[in-house]
Parts: sequence; structure tokens; C-alpha cells
Amino acid sequence: MALQKPKLSGCIHFVEQKNEELISNYRIIYSNFVSCLYDSSKIAKKKLAVCHDCEFEGARLSSCLSCVYFACPTHLTEHFNKTQHSFGMNLVTGHLFCCHCDDYIYETETLSIANEFDSEIYSFKKYREFVSVEYIELIQSSNNIAYENNTPIPGFVNLGNTCFLNSVVQVLMHTPMLRNYILSDQHVCPFVTEPSQCIICEISRIYQQAYALKVSVISLHNLLMIFWDNTWYMASALQHDAHECFIAILDIIHNQAIIKNENDKDIKHLENCQCIIHQIFKGVQQSDIICQKCNNVSSKIDIINDIPIFFSMDEKGKYPTNLTLMACLEQFGQIEFLNDLDCTNCQTKQFSSKQLTLKHLPMVLCFILKRFGQASDSISNKITTVVEFPETLNMAKFMKKKTQTGNHFINECIRTYETIYKLYAVICHEGLLNGGHYLSYIRHKGSWYQCNDNVVRLVQFEDILRSPAYLLFYHKEFLNYYS
Repeated sequence: MALQKPKLSGCIHFVEQKNEELISNYRIIYSNFVSCLYDSSKIAKKKLAVCHDCEFEGARLSSCLSCVYFACPTHLTEHFNKTQHSFGMNLVTGHLFCCHCDDYIYETETLSIANEFDSEIYSFKKYREFVSVEYIELIQSSNNIAYENNTPIPGFVNLGNTCFLNSVVQVLMHTPMLRNYILSDQHVCPFVTEPSQCIICEISRIYQQAYALKVSVISLHNLLMIFWDNTWYMASALQHDAHECFIAILDIIHNQAIIKNENDKDIKHLENCQCIIHQIFKGVQQSDIICQKCNNVSSKIDIINDIPIFFSMDEKGKYPTNLTLMACLEQFGQIEFLNDLDCTNCQTKQFSSKQLTLKHLPMVLCFILKRFGQASDSISNKITTVVEFPETLNMAKFMKKKTQTGNHFINECIRTYETIYKLYAVICHEGLLNGGHYLSYIRHKGSWYQCNDNVVRLVQFEDILRSPAYLLFYHKEFLNYYS
């Protein structure tokens, strides 16, 4: 899950192609899309930093170093094949990626530029460049504020545009397998001398406040400090994206697991990692491209955190008023026909088909409804389509079919049983694109609660269906979901 670090060795391709334009482009991109020293840069990054082909946004997004083109890993490679633009730059870490080497690379001059910007960012203890001392002191004192909340779920104090964090933490606290992991004392803190740096230890303290001490409203100021320490690019008093926050917290937990198990080689390889985050949230997606001439199959495996749900415009350029989650998933699994794709068997460009399937389902399945779209006039807009989603979901038809042995009936029963999910949390975004407000809905002991910062109230499931859902969280039902 964590981004790869560049190898500590040079790249012959960069040495051969290095020029003033590439170095200048690196500096410009790093300044505006990686370091983001000013709020205007952060706002621009949020609007513009998406894959130009599939609208992917996240930690693996890169910029071409030779032209104005943002891309996910797949489309960066396709862009290289079309243009021979050899180098990409990760928009979170600033690491260089060589498409020839198919790996991140080490280069001294660009590293020096990155260090130059990073020294500015960290010159006043990381996040304090972005957040005033007065603001930090204010949120640290917020634990003394008294609130009333008579529901079984604690509320969280809004520390100033922290509704995105409050919503995500509510989901994590009510994720059954993560909750059981923490409450059963399986966690071993990797920070022996400074446990205050450990995010799992802090979440454990929040559990203790909520369920042992029965605190009805909790301040997440310590968790916010840990979050800022590990995600300097989100360290500000601005509103941030809840999905980006969710992925960042998973990354922090995973990275701290690496510290604890630094001698375990498997944990550093994402496909073998057995940290609690990979056990719960990581699925495997398979992309199959089939040449329509020779039937040669080219497969690619990707580890996924979530499944994106995209909205398509009609002939009039408008988004639909209503959709169902199942209809959206049908589009996810649809066969797509593509022209002029290279076939490794034919050694020429051929007409091909492409299909996405799920090879391995995670314990928790997260869907992100891509509501922050691009209007026809190139201005970002929020898509308000109402999506109806079920409380129980069967993902069997979207799985990669396996070669089965033994009793077919028993295999099918097991297969169906293991693909049934139960909805347990929803995060909604209300209001305008560049701001708005996040809140969450949590399923607790068979009832649904709306968690709006410190205010928690009982609701009906029908109320949630009318809400502007942004993130949907489903848990495998076969684990005996008791919450």
C-alpha cells in the first residue's frame, strides 16, 4: 500500500535524456503539486490532479515530466508507449519513475530540489508552517469542552474543518475486524520510547474513552497531530477530502507495521503483506486484455483499496438523476473493446477486449462514488446523482472464475457464501465542491446512527438512501457481523 522508495542507484535512461527542460519541469511540478506551500497550490492540486484518462486520484498519481499530463500507473505506461516520454513524477512523494526501468529511480539533482522545498515545509516543525501555534493550542485545549450526547456512539469535536477526519475515524472505530484486533490487545506498539507517535495506540485510547469510560463526546486532537506528522501535505486548517484521509490513515498504520516488523521481508511487498490493514481492506483486481485475432490473454494484477464508481453523462451532457449501485457495478465488469493495442503474441496492434474482475475480495469493501467530476466547460463540479445502495450485497458475479475441483455444488455454496457483504458505514458529503461538510452513518447493534461531528442521532435506513453518499463500506457477512 505504501508508495515505493526509489532504488539507491542511478538510471542510465535519465542520464542519457537529462536536460535543462526536464529539471525545470521537475522544479515547477514539485513546487505546485508536491510541496504545495500555499493554499492556492493545494486548491489547484485538488481540482487538477486526476488522471487525464480515467479520473483516478490518489497516492499513485504521477505527472509526465515532458508534457502536461497526469496519469495513474496504467495510463502513464500507455502514455510512454505513445509518446516515448520516459519519466513520470509521483505527485505525493516527488519520486521519479522511469518507464524503461518500470521502477522508481534515484537522481541527485532532483533529490536536491526536493530537499530544498522540503526544508521550507519542515522548517517550523512540519505542520506548523501551515497551522498557527494559536490554532494548535486551541485544538489541544478542546478536550475540556463539555457536550451532551445520549447515544451509544460517541461524537467527535470539530476542531476546525475536521469533519472529514471525524467521519473516517467513526468508520474505522466501527469496522468489526479492526475493532476486535485493537480490543483483543493484538497490537504491539512500534514506538517503545515515544508511544504518542503510534496511531493504533491513539485509536485504542479513543476506544477506551468511548466504551470503558463512557465519554459521550471525544476530541481527536492527539490523533490529528499524528495525522499531520505523517501527512504534511494535508497539514492545514483547510477542509480535506474524506477518501484521501481514509487512504492516508491506512498508509500510516501500514507504514508503522513495517517499522514493527522491519526484518519481515514479506510485509514490504504489498502482495505478501499480512499487516492488519492488508488483512482487512486490501483486495486484488485483475485486468484481462484478450486479442480478438489470436485469443492471447494479457493479465495485470493490482492491489486495490476500493472500487471507484463513475458517473456517465447522457447524450445531452447531463448526469442521471437516479442510479443503483448494482447498475454501476455492471458497468465496472463490462467488456470494453479497444482498437490498436499491442499483442505480444501477434507482435502487431490488434483489436482487443478488456475486462475487469475481482480476483480476491477484501474483508471490507469500500466504494467511492466519484461525485467530484469535470463539467463540459472544464470547470470542476459536484455530481448530485442519487445512488440507491442495498444493505446486503452479493459480489459473486464480479469475481474472477476459478478452476474448481471437488464437488461443484459445495464449491458454489462456499463461493456465494464468501461474497455476501453487509453495509455498516456510509460517509456523505453535503454542500459545495470546494468546502461543504462531511458526516457519517454508522450501523450499531442493528440500528443506524447519523454522526455529525459531536451530534449523534438515531435514523432510519431510508434517511441514508436520500443522502449524498460519497463512500460506502461493506463488511463480509460470513464473519458473523455483530455490531
